[in-house]
Amino acid sequence: MWEKLTAPNPESYRTLYVTGSVVNVRRGPSTAYARLFQLRKGQAVKELETKEGWTKLSSDSRSGWMSAKYLSPSKPIAAAAKPSTKRAPQCHPNYSGACVPIASDVDCAGGRGDGPAYVRGPVRVVGRDVYRLDRDRDGIGCE
Repeated sequence: MWEKLTAPNPESYRTLYVTGSVVNVRRGPSTAYARLFQLRKGQAVKELETKEGWTKLSSDSRSGWMSAKYLSPSKPIAAAAKPSTKRAPQCHPNYSGACVPIASDVDCAGGRGDGPAYVRGPVRVVGRDVYRLDRDRDGIGCE
């Protein structure tokens, strides 16, 4: 359970900010003490006491100890958004009107094909019909 804050005037203490992504707040000033709760980067806390590299802090009427190396008097700058690692699907250049994914096999959605990829038509065949989506050879597949 967490320790209830009993300081007479917590507003008089210095404000610090959490600099680690997710940091444990402990019952005492070492990792040997149990974790009470965690705080995230950028959260403001009040410094109650500091000793031997550990800071006793209060946050939302709770108190505990955190390694001082994860605290700063300056609010951390928000990290720049990382570019998305999720790539947009690659569309096959031989088709237009719908994105036909580049895959080992593509079938018309709702048809009898077994994929592994599907496209919902209609799609216009503008090159060689590599996935044989245009069964009647009229230039339109998955109709």
